Amino acid sequence: MRRVALIGAGFIADAHLGGLATVKDATVVAVVDPSLGRAEAMAKKIGAKAFASVDELVSSKLADTAHVLTPPPFHRLVAEPLLEAGIDVLLEKPMAETSEDCQVLLDAAAKSGAALRINHNFVYHPAYQRLKKQVESGQYGQLRAVQMRFAAPLRQMAAKQFGHWMFDSPRNLLMEQVVHPLSLIDDLLGPVSLSGALPAEPTRPTEGVAITNKWSLSFASERGDAQLQVMLGANYPSWSISALCDDGVIEAEMFESRVMGRGAHAEIAPIDHARRSFKVAKQAAGQAFGGLGSYAGEILRMGGKSDGFNRSMIGSVSAFYKDLASSQKPTGEAGLRLVALCEEAAAVADNTPIPAVATPGANDTYDVAVLGGTGFIGQHLTEALIAQGKRVAVMARSTKNLPGLFRHENVGVFAGSISNKEAVADVVRRAPKVVNLAHGGGGATREAVTAAMVGGAEVVAEACLEAGTERLLFVSSSAALWLGDKNEKLNAETPPDQNPEARGDYGYAKVVAEEAMLKLHADKGLPVSILRPAVVVGEGGAPFHSALGAFNTETWCVGWNKGKNPLPFVLAEDVASAIIGGLDADVDTIAGKAFNLVGDVRWTARQYIDELAEATGRPLKFQSQSGVSVSGMEWLKFVAKKVSGRKGVPAPSSRDLKSRGMVSDIDTSIEKKVLGWQPVADEAKFRERAIYVHRG
Repeated sequence: MRRVALIGAGFIADAHLGGLATVKDATVVAVVDPSLGRAEAMAKKIGAKAFASVDELVSSKLADTAHVLTPPPFHRLVAEPLLEAGIDVLLEKPMAETSEDCQVLLDAAAKSGAALRINHNFVYHPAYQRLKKQVESGQYGQLRAVQMRFAAPLRQMAAKQFGHWMFDSPRNLLMEQVVHPLSLIDDLLGPVSLSGALPAEPTRPTEGVAITNKWSLSFASERGDAQLQVMLGANYPSWSISALCDDGVIEAEMFESRVMGRGAHAEIAPIDHARRSFKVAKQAAGQAFGGLGSYAGEILRMGGKSDGFNRSMIGSVSAFYKDLASSQKPTGEAGLRLVALCEEAAAVADNTPIPAVATPGANDTYDVAVLGGTGFIGQHLTEALIAQGKRVAVMARSTKNLPGLFRHENVGVFAGSISNKEAVADVVRRAPKVVNLAHGGGGATREAVTAAMVGGAEVVAEACLEAGTERLLFVSSSAALWLGDKNEKLNAETPPDQNPEARGDYGYAKVVAEEAMLKLHADKGLPVSILRPAVVVGEGGAPFHSALGAFNTETWCVGWNKGKNPLPFVLAEDVASAIIGGLDADVDTIAGKAFNLVGDVRWTARQYIDELAEATGRPLKFQSQSGVSVSGMEWLKFVAKKVSGRKGVPAPSSRDLKSRGMVSDIDTSIEKKVLGWQPVADEAKFRERAIYVHRG
C-alpha cells in the first residue's frame, strides 16, 4: 500500500484526491501546507495527519509517495528534499521555474532512485487518447504533421487581476498555459525542437501591464512537424488538434471531447465525400449521446466525474501508480523538455518585467486605508482618492504586477489578507479612516463561507477598535437584502433580509457579517457604517454580471426571470464617490447605519445584453425564464442529488431564487442627502462608462 502525502491543500488537491480514489493500492496519510489550519481542515476530512512543512513530513517517515501541488516557484524547493529522501514524487506542471532547476530535480531523483513524474494530465484527456489511438492504429497511414489551435479564456485577464505568477513574464505564461498543448505535441511526435516562435504585440490591459498572450509556434521532430497557434484570454474556448496522416486526417476538439477521423473510400469523389459526411455525423451523434450519458451518470452518482479535466486527472494519477508498480520508474525528462521549449520561445518576446510597487516605510502614514484595494471597486476608489490628493494605504493578497496606479507616490501597497491579524493591524494603524472592500474568501459549505466572510470582517473591526480608528466603512452587498417582492420599495431604513436562513450561502453570509458589524457598534462603539453596492458595472469589471442571469457561455445569458424588470445598476466610479462621501460625512450621522448604492440608470437585463451586443459586435442573447422554470430546474437538480444518496444537500429556496431576479425597487434619496452623492443619471454617459469600455 502506497502511503501518500499531498503537499499543498489548495483547489487542485481535490482533483488529485479524485484520481487517488481510483487507485486501490494508495492511501493518503498526510497533508502538508504552510497554513496549518488549511492542512488540518483537509486532513480531518480524509483521515490523514497534518504538517506545516516538508521537513516535518520527511522526518516523520510517514509517506513514501508525494503529490507536490504548490505554486511553480516552490516546485524545486519542495520536491528536491522529497526526492533526496527517496520519496516518489508526482509533481504538478510546470516542472520548475527554469530548466536548471528541472535538471537539479532529475539529478536528485537519479541519485536516490526515487521516481519523478510531471503531471501533464491532458495527455490522458479522453479526446486526446482517442485521437492517439487512431493515429497509432495506422488506419489513416503514417502521421506526418500536427496542427493545433489553443484558444483559452483567462479569468484573471478579464478581471484585470495580474498577481498570479504566470503574469510575471512571457516565459511564465507559456509554462503555466501553453505547456498543456505542448505536452500533447511532445507525446504525439516524440521530442521536438523549436523551429520558429512569433509572438504578437503584447496586450496592454491596463497602465503598466504588458502581456504576450498570442503566439505562433513551429516545431520539428523525426516523426513530423507541428504548428501551434495560441490565443490566451480568448472569449470562446477552443482547443483543436488535426493529425495529418498520409491517407486521412484525425481531428479532435478537446474542450468538447470530440474526435473525428476521415479517410478515403473506393467510390468516386462525390459519393466518397457524402460517405465521409455521414460517417462524421454518426461519430458526432454517438459521442454526443455518450457525453450526455456520462453526465447523467455523474449526477446520479452512477459514475465518476464526466468532464475531460477530471477524467484526465484520474488517468494521469492512475498511470503514475501503474508505472510505480512496474520495473521502469518515471523519470521526468518530458518536464525538462517542455520547460526548455518555453524558455527558448520566450527569449524572442519582450521580457521587460512589470515594475514592482515601492516598499512602504515602517512608519509611513496615510489618510485612508483601503483593504482589498486592488480589486474592481478598489481601483476606482484609490484613483479617486489620489485625485483628491489623499495618501492611500492599500492592502491586497497579491502585490505583484499591479497597474501603474499603485506605483503613485501617494500610494503604499501592503501584502496581506484580512484573515491575518498582524497584517491588518499594521495597515489599520497607519490611517484614521478605513474602508474594508475585502471579500474574506469562500468555501465549499455555508459554514466555511460564513466563517471566511464574517471572520475577516471581525478581524478588521477589532483592529480598528484597537487602533482607535475614526471611522470604518464596511462594504457589503445588496445580496444582504430581500429583493424578491416587486411591490416593495426599499430604502436606507430597510433592514437586511429577516429570513437569511432561506437564502443562498453568499447572501446569508453577507447578512451575518452586517449583523456582526452592527453588534460591535452597539456593544463596543465601533464607528462603522455599511455600504451595499448593487449591480456594479464599469471599466475593469467583467461585463457578464451574475445579477443578469446564468452565463453557461458568454454569448447566452439565461435570466433569473423574464428580464423585463429594472435592475439596480451602479457604476464602479459612482460606488467610489459614495465611499468618499461616507469618509467625509459626519461620523455621528452615519455610524451604525447602512446605505444602498444604486445608480439612477436602471436598465432591464434584456436592454443591458442588447446594448452590450451592439457595442461589442458579439452575438449575445438573453434567454428568459419564468419563475416556475427556474424553480423547476433547481428542484430537478436537488431530486437527482438526493436520489443518488448525497447527504447534506439543501433544498432549493424559492425566496433565494426570487431575490436573484431583483424585482424590488430601491430608493436612494437618503444616500444622496447624507453622503452628498449624485450617481450618473444621464443614460448616454452610463452607456459610455458601463458598456463602451468593453469594446475590443
